[in-house]
Amino acid sequence: MNYSDFGIEDFLSDISFQEYCLGTNEQAVAFWTEWLIDHPEKEEVVNSAKSLYYLLNGNITDRDFKADYNVFKKALGQLDINPVPHEAYVQEIIPLKRSNTKLVMTLTSIAACFLIAFAAYLLNVKKSKEPVINEALSFSSPLGKKKSITLTDGTTIILNGGSKLTVAGSYNISRRDVILEGEGYFDVVHNAQKPFIVHTAKINIKDIGTIFNVKAYPSDKTTEASLIKGAVEITLNNKAKSKILLNPNNKLVLLNNEGANITAGTAKVQAPFVVRNITKNTDGNSVVETDWTQNKLTFFNQPFDEIAVQMERWYGVKINIINPDVKSYHFTATFDHEDITQVLEALKLSGNFKYRKEDNIISIY
Repeated sequence: MNYSDFGIEDFLSDISFQEYCLGTNEQAVAFWTEWLIDHPEKEEVVNSAKSLYYLLNGNITDRDFKADYNVFKKALGQLDINPVPHEAYVQEIIPLKRSNTKLVMTLTSIAACFLIAFAAYLLNVKKSKEPVINEALSFSSPLGKKKSITLTDGTTIILNGGSKLTVAGSYNISRRDVILEGEGYFDVVHNAQKPFIVHTAKINIKDIGTIFNVKAYPSDKTTEASLIKGAVEITLNNKAKSKILLNPNNKLVLLNNEGANITAGTAKVQAPFVVRNITKNTDGNSVVETDWTQNKLTFFNQPFDEIAVQMERWYGVKINIINPDVKSYHFTATFDHEDITQVLEALKLSGNFKYRKEDNIISIY
């Protein structure tokens, strides 16, 4: 079998890989150890698959399995019973001749009894332990990079630069909870029995068969959830625990100080959030809120201080705005694969500013 094209889910579905994770089959362990030596480029994928396998199986690692087995064997030793690993029975039973059928049946019965007893022992031991739910997998996308993730249920996520996604250790067992810090684009596989929930510092987003974008950088002035398809239920993390059902092509904007001045009729009122339409690009063919997933850097009537933060995440640079007047300059533009110098030159044509670039530090004056 050609394992070179395997992804995380493919490895998780392979029986020999599962045996390698648990360390219960010496041949499987030897094969995968040698295979990894020959395919070092797959090490990261294999390690991720192993971690997920342990998490989805109650965090039972090969060390846990062997430790439990040794404790059980010691307990049996007090009864003068000498257990033999399951693989040993298989190796001994197969070569026996037809005349030894009775012996085969006897050994098989002993093996079955031993395995049943071992399974019952493990069940009691695991029940007596507190379930491990705090351990989790974290995925990070550094500044200037994006990262694509496929979870075990088929849900796909794209992380924008400077973002972090934490997947609960109990993911897809009874619940599907993730924690986002930064910006992520979610294409969720719906499961009414196991709702998919994105937790952020200010809001929680529950999917109802959905494609949506969440922008929740701690340093930003706002937290945003933009619904592309389906429906989401959003809960504000405040005392009121307000719930908002968002419709397609709408987005919720929450000021991170939990107050927003919005217009209601002829008066301005204070509200914790506002629901707006998502922003279509000037060509009408794309959505500003999700252009980044198509490698498009888009600004839509944004002040330069917000644009500077966006460019820092996009290019992995630091931008210092020395001239405070420049912060209020507004720009609308879309860039596709341009480097940061080309972007600054284009913005400079319509804005009265100069810049100086020294390595990864850019000064605007």
